[in-house]
Amino acid sequence: MTEVARRDLGVGPGGVRNVAVWASYSDFVQLTTDSNSMAVAAVVSPSAHLQTTVTHRSPRVPEFSKDEVADHCEIHSCWIIVCDKVYDVTNFTREHPGGLDVIMEYAGRDATVAFMDKGHSKDAWIVLSGYYIGELVKKDRINK
Repeated sequence: MTEVARRDLGVGPGGVRNVAVWASYSDFVQLTTDSNSMAVAAVVSPSAHLQTTVTHRSPRVPEFSKDEVADHCEIHSCWIIVCDKVYDVTNFTREHPGGLDVIMEYAGRDATVAFMDKGHSKDAWIVLSGYYIGELVKKDRINK
């Protein structure tokens, strides 16, 4: 890991465990450290540079409308909304302990009530957070 990342993100012994930085929707950098403070940075856009992204741009989370989420209602592209956050659960649909049908019922829609009613554990929330891709636009949010 570079000294720039350590200094700017506070990563290292006792530092931040998971840091996600969005420079823009096309320039996504995620820095994750394990218990030994080893770091992995993934840059989706080959033109994005970690140092530039971290030090020169304001983080911005991608935003999606309900209509955009609704376009992802198939098994090959499955997005859901939970608490005004958007998740791409395409790669989780077949692993879901409750079965494929449960997730597909809410594909492209708001699954907040169903997710909360089932009393999902802290672990389920942690798993869900791994599929986070952005927020609903303000006009579509329940909690504006």
